[in-house]
Amino acid sequence: MPPSVYRRAARCLLALLTALALSLGLLGSAVPAQAAGKPGAPWVSGQQVQRGGVTVSLDWDPVAGATGYGVLVSTAGPDVYPGDDPQRLTVTAAGAHADIAGLAPGTTYCFAVTVNGNGGPRSCKVTPPRDRAVTATALATTVATFNVGCGSKKNCNKGWKWKKRQKKVVKSVNRMNADVMVFVEAHLAHKYGKKKRLLGKVMKKRGYALACRTQMSKKRQLFSQVVYVRSSVYAVVDPKQNSKGTRFKMFKDRNHGYCHALVQHRATGRQIAVAALHLRDGRDDAKRQAETSYVLGQVQARFAGHPIVLMGDYNSHRGRDRRGESDTPRRVLEAAGFADSSDIAASLTLPYLNSAQGFKVNPPRSSTWPTHVDRIFVSPGITVPSWENLALLAGNKYATPMASDHNPVRATLYIP
Repeated sequence: MPPSVYRRAARCLLALLTALALSLGLLGSAVPAQAAGKPGAPWVSGQQVQRGGVTVSLDWDPVAGATGYGVLVSTAGPDVYPGDDPQRLTVTAAGAHADIAGLAPGTTYCFAVTVNGNGGPRSCKVTPPRDRAVTATALATTVATFNVGCGSKKNCNKGWKWKKRQKKVVKSVNRMNADVMVFVEAHLAHKYGKKKRLLGKVMKKRGYALACRTQMSKKRQLFSQVVYVRSSVYAVVDPKQNSKGTRFKMFKDRNHGYCHALVQHRATGRQIAVAALHLRDGRDDAKRQAETSYVLGQVQARFAGHPIVLMGDYNSHRGRDRRGESDTPRRVLEAAGFADSSDIAASLTLPYLNSAQGFKVNPPRSSTWPTHVDRIFVSPGITVPSWENLALLAGNKYATPMASDHNPVRATLYIP
């Protein structure tokens, strides 16, 4: 008999003896290490700047059969794992959570979970800088941004038909429930369907005032990007001027552009500047850089000395840096002292789900970076106690029909 036949027969006999031993309880409850499964990428659910250091709260999906976990923490980068990592911190955890203290502010860390020697993929997160330690102020406000995917009739009916999903959009507005709301690709959501000006009527009914909208010309008013403010909380300063809005001169389409407004907090009298923007999509780093620089120049010239919040669809995220591209909007804004609210938030909800899901019912997860294109950037001095991806899930899938190909994103801000 050939040796290969002997080996196959031996393996079969070993499998039969193992199964018999398990059925008789001779092997107890021992499970081979690989049976515990491979852990997925963890995510940062919280971060606190304390005494010059940062404590990060890390969570991950439980692994069946795991009795304990190891957590690898490193600054070596997402593509180094695990043996080539020259400097790493190893933390043990009993459950699917770990608090990791003593991290440096303003530093990118990568995290991986191990179970019985099986290591999962890394996720990476930048820690807040020292000057973004959360500090409560008299002006605490909520802001939210939502791309409703209705800048044109084609977009409006892509994925789920607008007739089906417009009620879901209204429910998303209720869930956003923010003092300042930005809507992107909202033009036909104001004008399309049986109920004309649906979104405008919805916001007015809920006590919101239009602060600004994009405008293609003096004759043609566009609602592609809009800012609404809760009237009981904010008054719009010079609404006639703000509502005219603007658009990028380099754009020839109505889906991309920008508008800004100055609003006054009724309780404190503090004035803040808010802007809604939608940057070019695709592999257009240079255009997004030019557009971001244009918006930044406009708001700095118009609102010098005021806190500034820039919200909308940036069509860019940190993950682009690993695809041979660059997150140019962040680089432009960080150079001016702005910060992405998801980078500096003390609490994060569903940060691993991309805010742009493309009507995919199975939620695409970000395993390396928070890859949110819907972003809220804040000027120096503003701190962020919470950031939320307002994804609506049914079990481990998105609830259908989905309101849009994007999830709303909301943050709470402390404005000095």
